[in-house]
Amino acid sequence: MYKTIQKFLIFSILILLLSCAGNKNTATDFTTLFEKSKGTETPEYKEVINYYKQLSATFDEISMFTFGETDSGEPLHLVVYNQQGINNIDEIKQSSKNKILINNGIHPGESDGIDASMLLLRDLVRSDSLKKKYQNSIICIIPVYNIGGALNRNSHSRTNQNGPLEYGFRGNARNYDLNRDFIKQDTKNAAAFAE
Repeated sequence: MYKTIQKFLIFSILILLLSCAGNKNTATDFTTLFEKSKGTETPEYKEVINYYKQLSATFDEISMFTFGETDSGEPLHLVVYNQQGINNIDEIKQSSKNKILINNGIHPGESDGIDASMLLLRDLVRSDSLKKKYQNSIICIIPVYNIGGALNRNSHSRTNQNGPLEYGFRGNARNYDLNRDFIKQDTKNAAAFAE
């Protein structure tokens, strides 16, 4: 009798573990800081990157890549949504799907795009109707382009801005305005973007 109960318990535990493994995308809370704070806060750079890392670990449709090095010493990240997933950048280049590039945080004080992109990908992987709308598209997102500016947070450098409580600085780690550097490539950020 004891061995029968023991076998039943082991079988039950295995069934429970298998059911949890099949439901991997429901365990993590992907509510953003923007939502939790009712629109008054935006996440720090490392929180943004960790959010996308968790999203890509949870959903097969999301992939995350790094390129080069920025002036802050951090790599530039690219997050990619594709219904069939993406294993390498060449798959994006070879695909006949529409390609959309969203470049966030050129001026990290303007954080709306950073927050909106986090919400977009989260909602996209959880909504069958959105998946259907974007089935012929690959969405590529640079979570934060000006990493040095995002790391240099404050609450007083944008005098007429209404929120968030803290935000990044316009200049990058070497105080370049990256919005003016796409062609000149005076910064490592621009070189990593071109790559």
